[in-house]
Amino acid sequence: MPTVIPQEYAALTREAQAFLDAGRLGDAERALTEITRLNPREHYAWGLLGRIALERGDAEVAQAHVGRALELDRRNADYLNVLAIAQAETGDLERAESTLRRALRERPTHANAHYNLGKLFEKRGDFAAARREYERTLTLDPKHQGARGNCARVRQFLGDLEGAVAILEPSVADGSAEPWNVILYAKALMAARGHGAALSAYAEACRRLPLSGLLRRTYAHALLAAGEFAHGWQEYLGRDVSGPAPRATLPKRLPQRLDGRDLRLLPEQGLGDILFFLRFAPELVARGARVHLAAPDSLARLLDQTGLFASVASQPDHSGTGDENAISVADLPCVLASDAPVPAFRLVADAMLEADWRARLAALGPGPVIGVTWRAGTDFRRGPEFGLDARALSKEIDGSALATALRHTPGTLVALQRQPIAGEVAALAAAVGRPVHDLSAVNDDLDSMAGLLAVLDEYVAVSNTNVHLRAGLGRTSRVLVPFPPEWRWMAVGDGSPWFPGCCVYRQSPERSWSNALEKLRADLERPAQGRGEAA
Repeated sequence: MPTVIPQEYAALTREAQAFLDAGRLGDAERALTEITRLNPREHYAWGLLGRIALERGDAEVAQAHVGRALELDRRNADYLNVLAIAQAETGDLERAESTLRRALRERPTHANAHYNLGKLFEKRGDFAAARREYERTLTLDPKHQGARGNCARVRQFLGDLEGAVAILEPSVADGSAEPWNVILYAKALMAARGHGAALSAYAEACRRLPLSGLLRRTYAHALLAAGEFAHGWQEYLGRDVSGPAPRATLPKRLPQRLDGRDLRLLPEQGLGDILFFLRFAPELVARGARVHLAAPDSLARLLDQTGLFASVASQPDHSGTGDENAISVADLPCVLASDAPVPAFRLVADAMLEADWRARLAALGPGPVIGVTWRAGTDFRRGPEFGLDARALSKEIDGSALATALRHTPGTLVALQRQPIAGEVAALAAAVGRPVHDLSAVNDDLDSMAGLLAVLDEYVAVSNTNVHLRAGLGRTSRVLVPFPPEWRWMAVGDGSPWFPGCCVYRQSPERSWSNALEKLRADLERPAQGRGEAA
């Protein structure tokens, strides 16, 4: 073992802790690695190296480092807690639960171990058990923001709407709630007392926390969902774009005439969002501008075929940030002073791909051919999320529940689910009692997907990129909207002004799909008249 120089060792220890406190993980890692070189039996350094690896998303390395720490300090509950998180990140929830229970045997009052056990149960869908663990966490640590927010969310899942409000209300009232818990509070109010109560909570929160771009974004979404479009787009300018705070410099309103101007549109957010915001781009051309679009590779060819743009770059280009002629697509509604919905951006599918898909679908079975997608957004169960707060759940409906609406529907079913979990398509087929043809791989080629969506008779889905593509092709979808509703599907109603002709089926605030699925079943079994054509 190398000779340890006490002064050097102590300095490295202080340095490592200072780097950790400052969030300088790379520097902290280097100092901790040097500590383990000087003293390979320094378990605290191995434990911290495991935490750093976990924060970087490298669960395998985290397990190795924390495993070394536990070899040197077998009963350390903190190390066991980190090891459990790493095990869960690799998908081994059974081992993670066993490790967390071992941590709690060593230290029954370990608040974070109870919290992570709650998150494990939540990943499994056992909300009652998750609630118990979150409440135990709060008994041990009343200031634990993650447990408070997660507990409110699972109370909603369990139908305790006022209970969700009650657990968040005190911390919101005294100002100790972090922005995300303020958002969860507003969503809990929306479920328990309606959209107006949520709007009031958002407005007050933005007044008290003006530097939270996340709050501004969600307040804007709530305003837009209520149909307050001009106000909503103005608030949306203050969203978190490149950091947690609103932008210091906001884009200016564009004049009514743009003759001679070359404008560059920059992509922002996901593919569906880009397609949505491009519906405002034709107004730029109508005002006389030449519009140059930067787009992700997967969308570039499809967008170039529309003929609207002077040029389409196949790679996202943010080099024009700060240039008044470079505009984020998501800023278009506000810089154009929009105060009402506008039609979807019109797309053109390749005629040969359409013909090819028409023939391929005919070979699968009798019409109508119905496409199905049951999950979109961030699937937190498969991502490296366990060590963090579960802040972004996916838009999802359980396949077995959806099967109740599809079981007696005439025609042929095709799955358009992006990256389905192993066995999901087969499970849906078993639940509906007939084949479900797996076309999920088509999501990797949006040109081909456009051809497929153009000829599908029906598309039943949670909101996703394909819904935007289909709208652009002049086709409608039947959209399953989880609660709380995504803003573009509005707070209430059977449709959305952004997607005329699309039928909306809403999950209730109590998280029940029963009424929505019964309506979907009746609509699908009704004889078709102009299936899937936009109004």
